[in-house]
Amino acid sequence: MDTGAIILLLLIFCFAMITFIAFFFHRQYKANAVNQKRINDMKKMLKKQYEDRVHSIDVIARAMIDKQCELAEGCIRVKQLLDYVEADLLTKDPYKVIALMYSETEHMPIKEQWKQLDKAAKKKFTLQRVKLEDRHEEAIHAAAVALQQHEFAPYESLN
Repeated sequence: MDTGAIILLLLIFCFAMITFIAFFFHRQYKANAVNQKRINDMKKMLKKQYEDRVHSIDVIARAMIDKQCELAEGCIRVKQLLDYVEADLLTKDPYKVIALMYSETEHMPIKEQWKQLDKAAKKKFTLQRVKLEDRHEEAIHAAAVALQQHEFAPYESLN
């Protein structure tokens, strides 16, 4: 084989390798773009979830203040939301009563379990709940007012 043929074969091989490398770089670039879009979509979803939870806390606190929901139910819902938004808030005054109400009522049946109870059992649990609400009404009201005034951190500052 003469030198010209060898050079031609080497040029063809180099061109094929450059094409092969370019193809894989392009494929990787597209995969990175898809992954970045997924990451951005996930960040948007997490931000919306956070903002929805903060808004829900505000709505529930307002309903508790306006006596539009039972205090125990409000405490249960707020506690579950705060677990995702700012859990350490439940260890501070005046919010401790929310965690207390949650722990005092978590043994009580809800939803389908409640529906399956007989009237006597429902009455027993209702009396327990009402006593708890009466005992802690002022503290729960103070916690709800404090929640209305609390400035939750913007989502962007959490990262």
